[in-house]
Amino acid sequence: MTIRPPRHDDVDALIAMCTRMHEESAYSFLPFDSPKVARLILAYVEHPETYGGFVAEAAGGLAGMIGGYVTDYFFCDEKIASDMVLFVEKKFRSTRMAFGLIRAFEQWASERGARELCMGVSTEVSTEGTGRLYEHMGMRCVGGLYKKTLDVKEPS
Repeated sequence: MTIRPPRHDDVDALIAMCTRMHEESAYSFLPFDSPKVARLILAYVEHPETYGGFVAEAAGGLAGMIGGYVTDYFFCDEKIASDMVLFVEKKFRSTRMAFGLIRAFEQWASERGARELCMGVSTEVSTEGTGRLYEHMGMRCVGGLYKKTLDVKEPS
């Protein structure tokens, strides 16, 4: 397994991986916008100072990904790193791939001055297992995420 930053030639494979993640997740009721996803992936490729992304290669292709960003806390100029996406293909979920991806993101965040790493679980995929992995990696659960699907109202 190799973990590295994404490249331009990874875009199509990453869009396909994002599509599979979307279909499996709690977000599958929402549309999937491939051009929007492509623009985000390119931000990870072209702006690595703000957007931290990594891919895992295994078995001759991409098998996992993580992406996040560094920003200021809203109340001070210190930095915090937050994840946006973490996904490992099903056949690699019992490996250390997620661990390696998270470590790469953590290192990237630290190099950019982040004081904290904030990782979430919002897809309803492997919620407990992901939480156990985060705790094994030294993170602590500090709250919860509560979701409610809303009816879309047309603006008046």
